[in-house]
Amino acid sequence: MAVHYRKEDSTYYERRKVGNQTIELGINWLEDSDDGRHSWWNVYITVFNKKKDMFKNMDKKVITGENPLKNVLVAREMFYDVEAYLLDRELVHGRYDDVTIICTWVNNRRRDAYYRVLSKMGYEWGTYYHEKCIKKTYNINDINPGLMWWKEDENDN
Repeated sequence: MAVHYRKEDSTYYERRKVGNQTIELGINWLEDSDDGRHSWWNVYITVFNKKKDMFKNMDKKVITGENPLKNVLVAREMFYDVEAYLLDRELVHGRYDDVTIICTWVNNRRRDAYYRVLSKMGYEWGTYYHEKCIKKTYNINDINPGLMWWKEDENDN
């Protein structure tokens, strides 16, 4: 696991190579509540061959690449990593009491695919500024310390 934080756009992200392509999955900050105790974050994913292609693909919303099944499996694993890292940094050791992660889509095919995967992780239909989304809100009191599985790995070394 190699989750990184990009300060200029407040994004936790991970990159992995799959064949000759690179998948980047990230969760970027959207906004805080007025009292600063709740934050909203957005999930994104992109697949690219060269770094300069990443920005082209973001506009076209190309996410499956050359090997769709393998990319989806890797992206799901990456999502677990980035989500857990975000919750550890922003909820458990951060300043928030609640963190909401949302997922939006560009077409119904992707909406259905995202919901199939995310609903198994407790995500539900919702809205964000009157736009439909798939979302889940985490509260600091509901977090299971076992969620932070990499903490155990660090202690083993």
